[in-house]
Amino acid sequence: MNPRLKSWLQLAAVLLLVAGAIGFVLNRSAAFRRSGEENARVWFYDESEKRLYAAAVDILPPDKGVGGKKNDGVRAFVVSLAGASKDPRSLRIAYLQTYAPQLKALLDDARAARTAGKPFHGQIPARDSDFFQTNTLVRRQNDPTWQPSNTPEAQRITSEWRSWRGPNGQTPVLTTP
Repeated sequence: MNPRLKSWLQLAAVLLLVAGAIGFVLNRSAAFRRSGEENARVWFYDESEKRLYAAAVDILPPDKGVGGKKNDGVRAFVVSLAGASKDPRSLRIAYLQTYAPQLKALLDDARAARTAGKPFHGQIPARDSDFFQTNTLVRRQNDPTWQPSNTPEAQRITSEWRSWRGPNGQTPVLTTP
């Protein structure tokens, strides 16, 4: 074999190994930077199907749902009695949450820009801002109207589950799928 060719092949093999090692290190370091929420799930409620379903934590309501009418999947805050969280019969919807169209569109645009690796030029309101709170809507499962989360009625809706008790005085706890 030509000594020059042999040198080039050795160099190519070394470069290939170095590139593989760099790729492995980058992949591992990205895994360490992740928040750990990639597989986290939350409850959603399909209003036309009248049933709970699990969805990724980063889904913004309203979601497409699981059947029936489109885009009627809303975030559900679900509780069960302490000690019974694994029993599906013990689950109870404390309240439902969704976003008004203008807030949902803004959050979707920001997410799309981030996913594409591009800067988002709009302004995302803080969660405690009046705009965000007014456009975050809550209601009880059987209530006909949504309430802006910064109203006294919304405060009652989102906190009343804390006073619920089981037959033996058990307190409710928020659950995840």
